[in-house]
Amino acid sequence: MATSSDAEGKFQLEIEPNQVLLFSYVGFKHKEITIGSSMSITVELEGNEQVLEEVAVTAFGIQREVRSLGFATQNVKPKEISESNQPNLVNAIQGKVAGVQITNSGGSPGSSANIMIRGATSLSGNNQPLLVVDGIPIDNTTPVAQGGLTATEAPATNRGFDINPEDIQDLTVLKGPAAAALYGIRAASGAIVITTKRGAGGNATINYTNTFSLDDVNKLPEMQHRYKQGEQGESADNVQVSWGPSLSSSEPLYDNLGKFFKNGFAQNHDVSVSGSNEKSSVYTSAAWYKQNGIIKGNDYDRKSFRLSGDTKIGEKLKVGGTANYVKSDRTYFTQGSFNGAMGVYNWPVSDDMKNYLNPDGSQRRLDVTESGNDNPYWTIHNKPITSNVDRVIASGNISYDPVEWLNLTYRAGTDFYSEKFKSITMPGTVVQAYQNGYITEAATTNQITTSTFLATFKKDIKDDFHLSFTAGHNLETSFRETANLNGTEFVDPTLASINNVKEENRRTSKSTIRRRIIGVFGDFNADWKKIAFLNVRGRNDWSSTLPTKNNSFFYPSVSGSVILTDLLKELGSYQDDAFISYAKVRAAWAQVGKDALPHKLYSILGTYINDFTIDPRGYILYVNDYYGNPNQKPEFTNSYEYGAEVRFLNNRIGLDLTYYRTTSDDQILGTRTPPSSGAFLIYLNGGAIRNEGVEGILNITAIQKTDFSWNADINFSKNKATVLSLPGDLDRVELSDAWVYGNYAQGAAFLDNSVFGINGSVWKTNQQGQLLLDNDGKPQIAAEYAQIGDRNPDWLAGITNTFRYKDFTLSFMWDFRVGGKVFNATDAAMTFSGLSTQTLDRGTKVFDGIIESTGEQNTKAIELNQDFYQTLYVNNSRFFVENGGWARLRYASLTYSLPKRVINNIGLQNLSFTLTGRNLLLFTPYSGVDPEVSGSGAGVGGSGSFGFDNLGVPATKGVDLGLRVIF
Repeated sequence: MATSSDAEGKFQLEIEPNQVLLFSYVGFKHKEITIGSSMSITVELEGNEQVLEEVAVTAFGIQREVRSLGFATQNVKPKEISESNQPNLVNAIQGKVAGVQITNSGGSPGSSANIMIRGATSLSGNNQPLLVVDGIPIDNTTPVAQGGLTATEAPATNRGFDINPEDIQDLTVLKGPAAAALYGIRAASGAIVITTKRGAGGNATINYTNTFSLDDVNKLPEMQHRYKQGEQGESADNVQVSWGPSLSSSEPLYDNLGKFFKNGFAQNHDVSVSGSNEKSSVYTSAAWYKQNGIIKGNDYDRKSFRLSGDTKIGEKLKVGGTANYVKSDRTYFTQGSFNGAMGVYNWPVSDDMKNYLNPDGSQRRLDVTESGNDNPYWTIHNKPITSNVDRVIASGNISYDPVEWLNLTYRAGTDFYSEKFKSITMPGTVVQAYQNGYITEAATTNQITTSTFLATFKKDIKDDFHLSFTAGHNLETSFRETANLNGTEFVDPTLASINNVKEENRRTSKSTIRRRIIGVFGDFNADWKKIAFLNVRGRNDWSSTLPTKNNSFFYPSVSGSVILTDLLKELGSYQDDAFISYAKVRAAWAQVGKDALPHKLYSILGTYINDFTIDPRGYILYVNDYYGNPNQKPEFTNSYEYGAEVRFLNNRIGLDLTYYRTTSDDQILGTRTPPSSGAFLIYLNGGAIRNEGVEGILNITAIQKTDFSWNADINFSKNKATVLSLPGDLDRVELSDAWVYGNYAQGAAFLDNSVFGINGSVWKTNQQGQLLLDNDGKPQIAAEYAQIGDRNPDWLAGITNTFRYKDFTLSFMWDFRVGGKVFNATDAAMTFSGLSTQTLDRGTKVFDGIIESTGEQNTKAIELNQDFYQTLYVNNSRFFVENGGWARLRYASLTYSLPKRVINNIGLQNLSFTLTGRNLLLFTPYSGVDPEVSGSGAGVGGSGSFGFDNLGVPATKGVDLGLRVIF
């Protein structure tokens, strides 16, 4: 008979007196104990300093000892995830994994988070890792646009948000192509492999946790309070800009920005039941998370239910499965411009923004012209955006051992969700096209279905050589369909419904996306005396998104590792040493392919006529989509990786170092074409990028006593991403989904420079960098944008300390980002409206430059007035590029667990209380909101939209109070 302990190490087992129990645990020596007549025992296992048997799930549920791996992986423990108190799983691993960069898109409940591992391997495609749950790839996409609203206006939620962090048992980050090779195309940027909890511990146990949270704005930009509402230096009540005269001491001053945000509140409840016996196990959980944001009406609600079970049938057959249902509801508002909730950045400080209604109930407007914007308070009552998602993730598996040396495993699963998106603008808005009401709806269904078969052969040659080979087949199909419906002019001005719109004012459209990937693969492993390890992998994929002549492609990987300390012992030249406990070297080479986006091989005809993309033959091609290219072929990434692991002082200090270099060729990139081609955009193969970097992991057990311990974990990473070549005469690849307010800047990758560049408008200069001024001494705007910054940080680091004293545990993490620019589009927008502190100088200035027409040094002074700031100053985007580095206390968590002698008397197994602070300290030179920003959310491909502060909901800081009880 056998059993397993729960998360607290507790178990129950019915045995006869004087029987012998064998206790084992990963990383510890086995221990045998003879049981007498006692009803309870306490067992303490000794750490195994000779064999570090940490296990990682590398592919399709395949577990391998970390010591055998020739490539870098990193595990995140469930306790580390829960300590962060982040509802979004992606945010929960911030700062905990070397080489991983995570950027939250803002402080709105349900905000998406972008994750990249070792930089970007694609200039236009997806650079986020594959998310795998219980061996099944699941969807973690973030829509770039919904219901006609762009990602800048309404950043959506990444679907990884649907995973309940409390359900996670193990999380492994596969960093490079070698680690993720068996998952194929979708793991070209790495993979995050999650194993959920299973039944354990014998008799059923009930685990209940809750958390109550208070949130507040973390950081707000500074505004000027000297000048009031008006234009051209004159006071005016019918404008929405602050270019009026100076405020007198007797005039009221309103803190519109600070008072617009309120305290947010969130609560999380999770209950689970777990149990097992010698043959079967079962686990079920139910969770509810509710968050009210820092803006009234900005809410997120998630309900999750999970059931998992497995059983052994005889000695050779095991079956299992899991099902997870998630329902999430989100309400939010447009941002990225002054006409949404973030119009608060535009409101004159001399006017009370809370006074947003006229006596008749209509909106009080400052500017009734087309350039006016809705009052943010009117927006949150009359312009809601809602998203309602129902999701089911289910999988089943069967494992059969016909003989001792052969295992056959089949796993099938599906990830299905439906989303109903709705955006409403009630009558009374200042937007003329929607003054009588506007509604847009999008109904989306998305499904990914996978089927995987594995046959694993194992053979030992005497006691020296251990061989295994896994052959497998994988089939993945995906389907996404969206029906869009919008309408204007409500018949009844009080009813927001598409049925309240006349048929002639309705518009409908529908899109369908299909994709199929078929793969076969092999995984060969060999080791000599558990000292030297070799792994050879290969996979061939067939993708439906590529033309027949190019849709089959093969990619291999080779990796190896040697345990140096064990090798020297085997050779008789090394004895156990308390100083150097363990030493290992590893190396890996891998190649991985990446296919095209679906349905980009052929052109699509448009359904309307315009005058700017007429095809020479007289009809219009798909003006708002990409021109078809039937000659696309897959991208390929080649990766080299070298690493070493050393542990000192009986494993109390561990150091893991990695150097990697990846080159991605035949880039599938979206670029502009001449209008005469019939479209603006096309996908082409061409170009190459290189990522090169180092990673370091340092683990220290500084103190280990019975009543006191201190552990420290340090992660460090540095990555440089460079564009090596581009097709034709291109010198950059622009990201059309990463524009900011006013089109002053966008994300772009620059030839012979950074993949994560900032492309912005600048003033005209000569080759020596001197300003070229017009005849009046004014700067001139250059005809072309230029690279004005690099968003990629110089390096990242995370330091986690954990102190335990008797029944108290204190854990806190410092997160560091050094370097990396942020484009402050919020400040650019405030400059245009006259509220930025950059507009305080409203005198005159003689610019140091030369008159372009004469070549003479300028001596003319110009007025720094409204016209100058709105037409010239904001168009020199260099003024808004800032250092986005930081040092922050990401979280600090204090937990008190009641002593066993107390909880045993009340029939409990565990009772603990936790107090957590999030983002309580932030040190940064950045002048705007929290510099951890992503202006268009996590859905933007290529280098993404991180590093753009674009009139978004600011990030938050908060405190949490939690309870955990186990019955």
